[in-house]
This record gives sequence, C-alpha cells and structure tokens, in this order.
Amino acid sequence: MFGCAVWCFNQVRKRVKRLTAILIWVCLVLAGIYAVLRFSGMLAMMLDAGQPPQFQFGADATLPEAPNYFISCPKQMLPGSDRQMESPQFNASIDDLSDALIETAPKHDMKLVSGSAEAQHLRFLARSPVLQFPDWVEVKLMAVPTQTQQTSSDGPETTFCLFAQSVYGMGDFNKNENRTRAWLADVTKSLDATHAKSAASKG
Repeated sequence: MFGCAVWCFNQVRKRVKRLTAILIWVCLVLAGIYAVLRFSGMLAMMLDAGQPPQFQFGADATLPEAPNYFISCPKQMLPGSDRQMESPQFNASIDDLSDALIETAPKHDMKLVSGSAEAQHLRFLARSPVLQFPDWVEVKLMAVPTQTQQTSSDGPETTFCLFAQSVYGMGDFNKNENRTRAWLADVTKSLDATHAKSAASKG
C-alpha cells in the first residue's frame, strides 16, 4: 500500500516537472517572439496609427462618440465634456513652451511627428510601452485669451489646447488623461528650470 502511494507520488511529480518544463519553454518562445516584434519595430508597424484625427478646438467642438480621448483648453474653449481639464498658463514665450513640450515628450512615450513653435502647432504620436498601441496627441499653442490673461512681469503669458485620442478601442482606461497630466507636470518643471537658469545668468 505504502509502495503504491510512493509510486503514484513519483509519477505525479514527474508529470508536474514535465508540464513545468513545457510551460517554461512556451513562455520563452513567446517572449522571444514578443522581443523580435517589439524591438524590431514590427509590432508598431502591425498596429498602424493611421491618419491623425481632425479635431477642431472650441466650445462648440464635435466630440468623439467613444470615450477614448482627453481635452485640455483654456476655460472658455472647453466643450463641456467629462474628459477635459482647463489648460494651465505659463510665463513663457511660445518658443519656450514648445521646446519644453518637445523636450519632455519622450519621457512619456511620445514622438514629435510634425509641427513647430512657428506654426503654433505640435503633433505627437504616443505608443504604450509594452504593446505599442498608438494614441494621437495634438497641441495648439496660443497666447492666453485676453479675458483671462493675468498680468506678468516675467514675459508673455502662453497656454495651449490639447486633444489626445486612442486609435484602437472604445475606451482608453484614462491613459490619455494620466499621460497629459504627468507630461504637463514635467513641462512646468522644465520651464521653471529654464527661468531659474535665465535669472542666474542675469544675476
């Protein structure tokens, strides 16, 4: 009886070891396939970003039906969505704001596709770090609207409108909002550092 139990235990243990080895092998194969697709750029090619959305900023803007976007604009230009925020104002020129946006974008998995400070328009393509799902991010740079402009002795007041939208999926799990807020926090830090450096050089 005892010998039979030992034999059964050994058989089970062998099968578990064999199954574990197979699972490890499958995981390694899948990891290798993912690495090839991810780091060769093939995964991004497979998930085509298509054409960027043609979104018109303004209080009367036509909003997407799917909740897979996020908007940031000056208060009077917000369209009244539950997926929006009021854009912050900066004591910086449009050139400096544009530089800060471009400089900090790669930290948030975004790449500048087109636009410039001169055009007062920047277009970025964001991709999720693991699966490379694409999101379009449009930024329109502008002076603070007169009715909300605050006095400043440090330079012209600037702000922006931003529209970020996922290419795939009916929802975005708030990733466009989270990325936008984290990005703007880094933009603020970058501009503060630029102001500090400028003040130190003048002093």
